[in-house]
Amino acid sequence: MQFLKHHLTTTEDLSGTWCNSNAVTSGIMEAVSFVTPVLENFFVRTVAEGLDGRQHPELEQRCHTFIHEEADHSRAHKKFNASLLRYLGRTPPGLALVESLLDHARKHLSLPSRLLLAAALEHYAAVLSKVYMNQEARLDIHSAFAKELFVQHAHEELDHRAVVFDLWLNKGSSGSFKRSLIVLAILFTGFVYISIAVPWIVHRKTRSLTATLTALAGFAFRNRSDIKAYSPLSELFSFTRRNYHPDQLVDEGLAARIK
Repeated sequence: MQFLKHHLTTTEDLSGTWCNSNAVTSGIMEAVSFVTPVLENFFVRTVAEGLDGRQHPELEQRCHTFIHEEADHSRAHKKFNASLLRYLGRTPPGLALVESLLDHARKHLSLPSRLLLAAALEHYAAVLSKVYMNQEARLDIHSAFAKELFVQHAHEELDHRAVVFDLWLNKGSSGSFKRSLIVLAILFTGFVYISIAVPWIVHRKTRSLTATLTALAGFAFRNRSDIKAYSPLSELFSFTRRNYHPDQLVDEGLAARIK
């Protein structure tokens, strides 16, 4: 898939409410964009280390394609983030925590454990990409670059959702308890990061504590019915099942949309 036809220009101002004319929605998208290159660096390094020549040639080719796509994603998000930094001044607080935890994992976890963590994070990304695809029609994104960036990233995350998982299975597997701990750790870390980064970004947009709190409360109130109607938690925890495989995330209709 050709990645990003649009070019982010130096005149594009993203300090406003560029997604759904809402500061919180825009802030969530920006927080996701900042953390994406950090995660993808971990994915690329872990998969590259896992390629030891003892897997099936077809899986090895899928891994090389995965590394190429993740590198493309990272470069595109860094370009987008550079534009965000022009008004934010620095990266969101909380990002350093994610970087530190992944660096600790690289230094102290065995390769099979790192592959399991990468597979769980890729599962998490695929579930959120599925949510994004289902909500895409309701998103009014004013930036052409951002619109193409997020939709193509979601497509490719779903398309290569099983690569790291299959590489991990090739190295062995673990029981449901260890998978559950990793999913819980990812959810907790993600919640902490978003809870810190998004209010900070919204405050940078509004320049007012009162306006920030009002925007956050309004967002929660307006979206309460959607939160009650659908939660991705059940799909996130499907990773813990012994018979789980990422192919189960996508039905025929969604598969046709991401090709």
